[in-house]
Amino acid sequence: MTRAGVDALLGQALKHLDAFRTEAAADLARQALAQDRASGGAWRILALAAETSGDLTGALSAYEGALALDPEDAALLKGLARIALDLGMAPVADAFSRRALARNPEDAEAVCLLSRALTGQGQGDGAVEVLSAHLTERPESPEVWNALGLLIADRGDLASAQTFFDEALRLAPSLTPARFNAANLLMTRGETVKALAALERIPQTGLSPRDRATLVFSRACARLRLGDLSGGWRDYAVRNDPGFPGSANFDIPGRRWRAGEALKGEDLLLVGEQGLGDEVMFAGLIPELLDGPHAPASLALAVEPRLVSLFQRSFPGVPVTSHATRETGGRKVRRLSTPSNEGEPTAAWAPMADLLPDLRPSVSTFPDRERFLEADPGQVRAWREWLATEPPGLRVGLLWKSGLMSGSRNNAFAPFETWAPVLGIPGVTFVNLQYGDCDGEIAFARDALGVEIRTPEGLDLKQDLEGVSALSSALDLVIGVSNASFNLAAACGAPAWLITAPDAWTTLGAATYPWYPRVRMFASQTFGDWETVFQSVADALAERVAG
Repeated sequence: MTRAGVDALLGQALKHLDAFRTEAAADLARQALAQDRASGGAWRILALAAETSGDLTGALSAYEGALALDPEDAALLKGLARIALDLGMAPVADAFSRRALARNPEDAEAVCLLSRALTGQGQGDGAVEVLSAHLTERPESPEVWNALGLLIADRGDLASAQTFFDEALRLAPSLTPARFNAANLLMTRGETVKALAALERIPQTGLSPRDRATLVFSRACARLRLGDLSGGWRDYAVRNDPGFPGSANFDIPGRRWRAGEALKGEDLLLVGEQGLGDEVMFAGLIPELLDGPHAPASLALAVEPRLVSLFQRSFPGVPVTSHATRETGGRKVRRLSTPSNEGEPTAAWAPMADLLPDLRPSVSTFPDRERFLEADPGQVRAWREWLATEPPGLRVGLLWKSGLMSGSRNNAFAPFETWAPVLGIPGVTFVNLQYGDCDGEIAFARDALGVEIRTPEGLDLKQDLEGVSALSSALDLVIGVSNASFNLAAACGAPAWLITAPDAWTTLGAATYPWYPRVRMFASQTFGDWETVFQSVADALAERVAG
């Protein structure tokens, strides 16, 4: 093929790429490379197509091919920095970002990438300094104002973040990331109606699949927070879109069941999805699939390995296996841990939350029940015996953070110091249910507040979910945030009080917590007003002790 022929292929590939037809663009780029392996343009298009479609390994390989031909090209260096960040390789992204900045110190995108790389290495102050220094020299950079606003918002300073987003939008009124971040800021503040209106004003035309999916998911959270379950579940389906960051690709044999299809007569395999807490929460659908108007011909479950024995006890007669998730090319792939036997009838399958539109179309359709999971009775008795050795009074389990505490998620959880009024209530034995590293918080309670939080002996709070469920069921009360262990406690019927931020979509706009009707909610009405919430919890706990 002549040079003109290769250029023609690349011209067509670019048109496909601009329209986000990534497979077609990649195919034409490969055809061009088959004719000319030294075509830098073909390598670039192949890299961008792979990056846009979420094939991070393929993008990395293609960017490296292009960089070998032009080692100091800033666009390629930035591309490699983006891929490294998506793969969790912050130090690598740091190096590529700095190389790009060495070529062009005024490059706003390279500055933003460097700030993300520093944040990923735990150097948040350094990230702020890099962005601020750029704005001192070049204040007309809307992308940098937006990046600084996002970084400051993650630190909880919403007022300053708003100022930075406003400046970004003054400089570039149609800058989609700044519009999106400003809308999410409204949601964090609890101004969900305004947030949803702002999200709906952002056009999806011209957005990459990743940006579109992220926008739709934020819209889903806003709608669900307002109680619009019909529109919320419709948008929530984007959680498994290939373009959505962190989405899982399900590699499950059989036909995928789709919302709206009849369940009667189906042999259905229900597969757990997302995080452990979500998997437990969505499992509240299972009893109706066993005995209800939507009951399929047969039901089987694939759940997180740590949940298998608990689910087998809770749903006797239902085959329960486990699923496993692996990273492949930067994507999560969820498969069955035990492949189905050859020759068996192939069942339809569905991720758990796919049934929500049909089984939970409104808050009123959530059942009023005490529990749907059954803790091990023998272990419950054993933990009650352990608790009986404590002084007289109430035995209360505590949960105060998630296993993933980074970025904006920090804003959903109160600093541990805010728990002081609760921990100061006399007549209570506090028991640690919090998994992960919590030595600092327990030491603070002991040294600063004079309160000993008991840690259950011999119990792995992260891995032994049977033990966590049993201990929770043996306690008089569990107080905590909506993490995996809280969901387990509530699903097993343990008396539980939930502390939530004003933007928690799982409240579904209801006065009581629909997923677990026996749970008492203590919801912050305005961002950062944890003091009022914890005083309310402390007052309620004092009342409970007195009673």
